[in-house]
Amino acid sequence: MNFIRLIILSLCIGVTYFALSIAAIGQSAAGNVFWWFNLSGYPTITHLAQNVVGIGLVAFIPAFVIKSYEPSKQWLAVTIVVLATMLLHGNLHYMPWDPMGIVRFIFSTLLSGDIGATAMFFYITLLPVLWLWILKRAARV
Repeated sequence: MNFIRLIILSLCIGVTYFALSIAAIGQSAAGNVFWWFNLSGYPTITHLAQNVVGIGLVAFIPAFVIKSYEPSKQWLAVTIVVLATMLLHGNLHYMPWDPMGIVRFIFSTLLSGDIGATAMFFYITLLPVLWLWILKRAARV
C-alpha cells in the first residue's frame, strides 16, 4: 500500500509541477520575471535567466513536498515526478498520458531544440533534484 501511495502522491506532484512550470515559462515569455533588468542587446541570455529563476522557484515546491511527506523514498518519488512532468510536457498537443510523451519531450528539447529548449530540458529535469539535494543537505546540518 505504501508503494501505491508513493506513486499516487508523486503523480499528483508531477501534474502540479507541470502546471506551475508552464505558468513560469509563460511568465518568462511575457517578460514579467525581470521587468526591471532587461538586457536588450542579449535577449537570449535574459530569457534563459528568467526561465531559470521562474522554474527554479517552481521546482522548490515538489522537492519540499517530497522531502516532507516521503523522506524514506524521496529519490524514487522525485524520479516519478520528473518523469510525469516530462510525459505531460511532451504531450501538450496529444493525449495527456500517451507514453510517447517522454520521447517527444526529449526529442523536441534535448535532441532537436535550440539553446533555449535544451536549457529548458535541464531546468525541468534537474532543478527539482537539485532542490531535493539542497534540502537533504540542509536537514543534515
